[in-house]
Amino acid sequence: MKPRCHIVGPGALGGLFAFRLTAAGFHVSLIGQHPATQQQKLTLLTPKGQQTLEFPCESSNTKSPISLLWVTTKSFAALNAVTRLSHRFTSETVIVTLGNGMGYHNALSTLVSGRLVAGSTTAGCSSPNTQTRKLAGEGKTRLGWWAGAETAPDWFANIKDTPWCSDWESNIEQALLEKLAINCVINPMTALLNIPNGQLLDNTHQHTLATAIEEVAAIFNRLGHTDIAKNLPHRVGHVISDTAQNSSSMRTDRQRQATTEHEEILGYLLERSSGLKEKPLTPLLCSWLSALRQPYPNQ
Repeated sequence: MKPRCHIVGPGALGGLFAFRLTAAGFHVSLIGQHPATQQQKLTLLTPKGQQTLEFPCESSNTKSPISLLWVTTKSFAALNAVTRLSHRFTSETVIVTLGNGMGYHNALSTLVSGRLVAGSTTAGCSSPNTQTRKLAGEGKTRLGWWAGAETAPDWFANIKDTPWCSDWESNIEQALLEKLAINCVINPMTALLNIPNGQLLDNTHQHTLATAIEEVAAIFNRLGHTDIAKNLPHRVGHVISDTAQNSSSMRTDRQRQATTEHEEILGYLLERSSGLKEKPLTPLLCSWLSALRQPYPNQ
């Protein structure tokens, strides 16, 4: 019998993982706020071709229990989305979250008594229309218990050998912090300049990029994460090169004049920095956060 799972937030990333989990042997159901039909047909476009599948859809008001819930909403919407489903949780429900940034994991974990799998993915996917998902980059997905337990859940065996899944993480918080550091550099800069990732390496942006890396690294050094700080220049350059043609999610959101995840990414890091006895100087990062907090024109 196929293991069952639900995906809340079936946008670009959620749609991609609906296909991935189906291929891994799961019976996948999608949860939307107001599903128009009981089935949703999605097409996934990849460099190797395309695939079309129909997925059963449920509303948050459905009463059947949820055993495994993948949360692929924007990070600022995750807690509300999951809370609306809490009446369907059992003593064994597990939540998997793939959102950017940090600061919301403890609240999610409380809803399921610690049974939270935190995740980080570098997969790139866009949504040209409501029925189409377009893969931009396979990426890697890292998963681990938020509470730090080393033993993976049984269902992880279904995905551990897929090309997009990394080994089980015994310290997922470290992995999330590593991604946070990179996102604090790339996402705000590409969003505010309205450029794809690869253009960050242009000569005209080199000084700003180096300054951003320096300020983020300074915070991580003061927080005691010296390895993340030391490796940041290399990792930022590597990610930019690997995703040169891609747009960051923050840039895409700003192009649509939608809410971005700046608070969960840059806001979270600067808040952590503000609590330090010796706070590093971060004028560039602070100016970015201030700009991202400004309302869009005509709003």
